[in-house]
Amino acid sequence: MATVLFRLGRNCYRHKWLVIIAWALVMASMGGAAATLQKGFSENFAIPGTPSEEAVNLLLKNFPDQKNPVDDAGVTVVFAAPPGKRLADEPYMSDVNQVIQQLEDTVPGITDTLRFGNPVTVDEKLRDMVISQSTEAGLPESTARADAANVSVLSPDGRIGYTTFSLDVPTASEVTEEQREAIQKALDKGNELGVQTEAGGAAFGEPIDIKSTSEVVGLGVAFIVLIFTFGSVVAAGLPLVSAVLGVGIGSTAIVLATRFAALNNTTPVLAVMLGLAVGIDYALFILSRYRTEYRRMPRDEAAGMAVGTAGSAVVFAGLTVIIALVTLSIVRIPFLTYMGLAAAFTVLVAVMVALTLIPALLAVAGKYAFGVKIPGTGGNRLRRTVRDGAQPAPQRRSKGRAWARFIHRYPALVFTVVVLGLGALTLPAGHLQLSLPSDNLSEKGTTQRASADLMREGFGIGTSSPFLVVVDAHDVNPRAEALEPLVKAQREEAERAGEPFDAKQAAAQASFMYTVQNLSTNADVKHVQIVDASADGQAAQLLLTPRTGPHDPATTQLLGSLRAQERHIQQATGITLGITGLTPIQQDVTNKLSDAMPIYLAIVVGLAVLLLLIIFRSIMVPLVAGFGFLLSVGAAFGVTVLFWQDGLWGIVQTPGPLISFMPIFLIGVTFGLAMDYQMFLVSRMREQYVLGRKKGIAPGYNLVESSIIEGFTLGSRVVTSAALIMIAVFVAFIDQPLPFIKIFGFALGAGVLFDAFFIRMGLVPASMFLLGRATWWIPRWLERILPTLDVEGAALEAAWERKHRAQEQHDQIVVDDLIDKAHADNPTAT
Repeated sequence: MATVLFRLGRNCYRHKWLVIIAWALVMASMGGAAATLQKGFSENFAIPGTPSEEAVNLLLKNFPDQKNPVDDAGVTVVFAAPPGKRLADEPYMSDVNQVIQQLEDTVPGITDTLRFGNPVTVDEKLRDMVISQSTEAGLPESTARADAANVSVLSPDGRIGYTTFSLDVPTASEVTEEQREAIQKALDKGNELGVQTEAGGAAFGEPIDIKSTSEVVGLGVAFIVLIFTFGSVVAAGLPLVSAVLGVGIGSTAIVLATRFAALNNTTPVLAVMLGLAVGIDYALFILSRYRTEYRRMPRDEAAGMAVGTAGSAVVFAGLTVIIALVTLSIVRIPFLTYMGLAAAFTVLVAVMVALTLIPALLAVAGKYAFGVKIPGTGGNRLRRTVRDGAQPAPQRRSKGRAWARFIHRYPALVFTVVVLGLGALTLPAGHLQLSLPSDNLSEKGTTQRASADLMREGFGIGTSSPFLVVVDAHDVNPRAEALEPLVKAQREEAERAGEPFDAKQAAAQASFMYTVQNLSTNADVKHVQIVDASADGQAAQLLLTPRTGPHDPATTQLLGSLRAQERHIQQATGITLGITGLTPIQQDVTNKLSDAMPIYLAIVVGLAVLLLLIIFRSIMVPLVAGFGFLLSVGAAFGVTVLFWQDGLWGIVQTPGPLISFMPIFLIGVTFGLAMDYQMFLVSRMREQYVLGRKKGIAPGYNLVESSIIEGFTLGSRVVTSAALIMIAVFVAFIDQPLPFIKIFGFALGAGVLFDAFFIRMGLVPASMFLLGRATWWIPRWLERILPTLDVEGAALEAAWERKHRAQEQHDQIVVDDLIDKAHADNPTAT
């Protein structure tokens, strides 16, 4: 592979304009196609096959005229009079009427208007309707009034009320900007009039508004780090150009993919974060190697050698990240699979751009590639390589060498501090809480969060977490013992009224009441009521209101209890039950992700051990790397929980449960990046160890320890620069307005910080010093069966050295022949 990459890099250098134009055309065509064909992103996190999804199918089967609740584009507008006042008082009554009128006049596509209107007047009509329908169905008046109170749209003190409606769009993600602006103007009008007016709901959630400042800040910090790495403005700019192009192509391809698949609206954000970070790092590795090589060979061959050696490492590093992301598909969660594939594609593009565009840009820059020097930066202190191709002699007083010697002196201390420190930071992850985005978790200060807070204040926390129970009684058992009392009561009522008695219909009605009675026995259930029946009377919808909120662990426990009761009720009556709604759907998604996380973690750690075993021909190096990976991921989880869930020190204004797919995605990304740093750092140590053995040095402790120190000194600088750049890119996204993007930026930045600086530059070398000769031990039988991967391009280096020496010998022979001929022609010449 190294030879192929050498030719690729050299040809890209020689045909620079062709490469640059080709990438420009790819970018332009991808952007044009995305703008023309894209269908937009989805806001759904549904997972097929979960109990709540099956309940949705049951609902649509029995109520075909109803819309899938997952796709419902509902809006909830909440009004609040000042403290001590009521919405029925003037001028608030008139103010609310004006807002409702403006919504009706300016918002296109309003549907589902049963509860649309001034809450004061709608509440009275709604109560009367519920009481009338319930009593006509034979319910006691006390039950009917309790049902009416449960669906009230006006708080008991009359200060807070709400109205709801839907928008005539296929899904909430397809709400138009015109509709959003019209709703927002109505909210502004209400607040100007003096009545607090807020809105939320699936169709009016926080928009995915990505601030460009995050990319700008990340690129700015990366530019500064690159200047200190290379000491050149031109060289510092080349990785940024490469990364921006790669991210541009990757993100437009993701937008284009919405034409063919329903992608979640978080997909491009995560792909941009990761693509930008790895794009800069991969270009940095190649450029750093080129700076070494062009001092001893022609520039086109130096570009080829950089791509053939460092580029081989980049290909492998990118492959590990891609594998980790693609492996997300094993959990069989569609939206997570798409996120992984999208991010993996962006990383693939970043690798391809780095391998081809960097040599082309170097050719354009020519001798100015490392021009425009910045005095005082470390990049200008690089020593020149010697003609035999040896690496630059490490500086005696470099920080990397000093740190390696410190670890050599106190390996047990460093190992203990890292393990205990990161282990302690992992502890908070033990009470990790997961959820999906909702109005209740929106940033404080947004209208979505304000509307959720008002609903909680006026109607109780359970109002924001309703369950929809679907009862299908088509296969009800009329002779079921559990239904006999209820069926008997209906038979007697029919006999008294002289009406015909339908045993199956009576059994269906009895099953509805039996379900209500059983579900109401839960202590955490506030109320259960029948809200709709099918046309044939054989199916019903029940509204179950919990006492706790959607993100309360008690609500999760309640859902489990209801599911257990669901099985009992089905066995006792023969009916089919299903529990759905936004809260159960989100909880099922969270549970599925949580269940999949240990499996995914085992796979990626196992993959890490196998890959490193093949590369480094060692048993202990992969095990230490895997152990370190678990520590860094655990610590990243722990600090994320401390700040973003527990609200440590009040730094985070809106603490709450973390987004459900953050842990599994963090594991995948951190794994890929950890393998990058492990390979670039430890491969240098392995290279020095193998070089020492070739020189005939016995593989004793001195060779092992010296190879660790020399390899660490050679590799630590580029790994440090790469890690700082990646941390800067991730942390810059904390400035984004959406909470879950902030959390992702923080968690990924923390993961890279712990892995690069604590694990790879602390625990790994300390472990190797402690292990001594056992570091590079591997059974001979295992070494024989393992495939050989020349990640560092050692064979390519050797081939070039042979060619170089042969060329020098040939040139010397030619010179000697010319001298001999000249001497023969003129013996007196000197």
